[in-house]
Amino acid sequence: MKKKTIILFVSLAVIILLAGLAFGTGIIMKTGSKDFKNDVEFYRSLGNHFAEQGNYDEAIGAYESGLLLGEDENLLNNLAVLYNGQGKYDEAVAKLRRLILIDENNPSYHYDLAVNLVDKFRNSNEQSLDDLLEALKEYELVEQLSPGYSHAAENIAVLKEVLQI
Repeated sequence: MKKKTIILFVSLAVIILLAGLAFGTGIIMKTGSKDFKNDVEFYRSLGNHFAEQGNYDEAIGAYESGLLLGEDENLLNNLAVLYNGQGKYDEAVAKLRRLILIDENNPSYHYDLAVNLVDKFRNSNEQSLDDLLEALKEYELVEQLSPGYSHAAENIAVLKEVLQI
């Protein structure tokens, strides 16, 4: 009986060790680079892992580290989503503005910027009408870029009513 217990524990330890190695090398293998500290894909994968685990601060740290290596639309977008979820609207807005500089014709970036500006107005003490006016402008641009996109037309109508325009 004692021999079976030892074998069971050793087997369990080997499984845990192999799982740890597989996970660790999985991130490096996904990047295709052994110099992972200089690989944006490493930080993207690490951030995605942390986000999937609900460790949003660690995910933000990984994504921000990746951005130190260069602009990356995926990292910027992920950061905007995480910052919005944490109620950090100024940070989300800043990332979305950078995305728009990269691809000014992407209606999703303009739409998300408008959403964050409205969320900032609704959920923070910084209630600036300029944010709502900018959100309206962004929704109108979305409608120009991609007519019928999501709920842009409805949001335009609501903002015009709220702003009494």
